[in-house]
Amino acid sequence: MPDADRTLHAVEPDAEAPAPAVDPAADAPSKPSTPPKPEKPPRFRRRKGARPEELISAAVALFAEQGFAATNLKDVAKRAGVSKGTVYLYFRSKEDLLRAAVRTSVVPIVDVVDELEVDADGTASELLGTLLRRWVAEFDERGVAGVPKLVMAEANNFPELAEDYVSSVLSRVRRLVARVLKRGVRDGEFASIDVREATHLLLAPVFWAQLHGASLAPFDDGGPDLADFVESHLAYFLRSVASKETR
Repeated sequence: MPDADRTLHAVEPDAEAPAPAVDPAADAPSKPSTPPKPEKPPRFRRRKGARPEELISAAVALFAEQGFAATNLKDVAKRAGVSKGTVYLYFRSKEDLLRAAVRTSVVPIVDVVDELEVDADGTASELLGTLLRRWVAEFDERGVAGVPKLVMAEANNFPELAEDYVSSVLSRVRRLVARVLKRGVRDGEFASIDVREATHLLLAPVFWAQLHGASLAPFDDGGPDLADFVESHLAYFLRSVASKETR
């Protein structure tokens, strides 16, 4: 038997380490990334909130466009770009919106013409002209020309609103005009007149022209231009109340 110490043992070679996995895409040339397509802008951007005056402005515009009865708070919210819940933070109903429109848009116009009387230095005739022109212009500039029509149309449904409009707008304007007419009589510029009746004669046609402009004007090609009408009416009125000395 061969010597055990001299027995040659077969030595197996070391096992080779596994080759690292090769990513077949690693050496491939990179492709340029395709930019994402831009999203289409929304039809309107919804806001988290809006000031009350913005909601009032949206409501007044809608009331004029589609009528008070046909407008709801969802319409107002969409026009203002807010949720319907935002509208309820400030107003309980569209009736509240209309009341707010009178308080915040028409009453300040009366304040404006009141201040004109306080600061006036000219004649009574000049002041009446300034008051009427400013009155009409303020409604147009503030975008609330349709508010008087709305108040009149809803007077029977909301008598408190009608009463508020008469006391806070119409009565104040009449008192203002009456004061100016009395001043003209006192200074000898106007004849001795019935101031109450003269006030109605001066204001009623202007109020009518405003209502016409906010309702029938788009359908009445023969109707008056509001600014031109005010000038013509004012000229006729002043001639009719002028004293003999100023004619």
